[in-house]
Amino acid sequence: MSQDDFIAHIRTEQPTADAAALATQCGLGDWLDTLATKQGFGWKKSRDARLYLFTDGLVVRMPEGHLSAYDWETVRVLQYRRTVNGADSEACSVLIDPAGSALNIGFGRAPLFKADKTALGITSWTNGPGFLYPHMWGDHIQTAVTRAQLAATLARIQQGERVSFGPYTVDQHGVTDKKYSAAWTEIIEIGFSSGTFMFNGHQRRSTVPGSAHAHVIPNLDLFVRLCYQLSPYVKR
Repeated sequence: MSQDDFIAHIRTEQPTADAAALATQCGLGDWLDTLATKQGFGWKKSRDARLYLFTDGLVVRMPEGHLSAYDWETVRVLQYRRTVNGADSEACSVLIDPAGSALNIGFGRAPLFKADKTALGITSWTNGPGFLYPHMWGDHIQTAVTRAQLAATLARIQQGERVSFGPYTVDQHGVTDKKYSAAWTEIIEIGFSSGTFMFNGHQRRSTVPGSAHAHVIPNLDLFVRLCYQLSPYVKR
């Protein structure tokens, strides 16, 4: 069996009994897909690791057999992607559970400093497996989290709550960082440049919050969707 055939076979692999039991216990719904690490002798230590995707969350099997479960309604996810000379070099996601335990999965490591981890409420950090197809499952996780959390988060904001997304805090009136704040009506543009998220405002000397590395913004897709919904002048 070729490497490609072997990987394709793994994607039809049902979750193990203990992974399925954990998914049921956590209410993660139906199984969708199974991802693995690279196979072969050079990957012997991690080739049994698995990423099980379910309709309402995921389960990660570590190389030593330890299982971790995350549901889309409560998980926070950091996404990091790095290119070198136009080619993908590193792509990983950091899964943060409600207690603050962080698991880095994919190829590469999200470059977070101690201050970043403290600000994000991360209490422990584990470097997990390098699962194949990181862009595919990374995008799937982001959109699944948005689908599960957008309506409830928007309702909280409209009821007067302030919601934190790493360096930014949003409420029904606007968005702030450590130095600046701006009403949603002042913001005319949001976007990315070289892995950095930024705002642009109406005024020449705008007080919109400064730029921030995208990989320190938890649930980035959800944050961007909220900005579009709350900023009347920002166009997609």
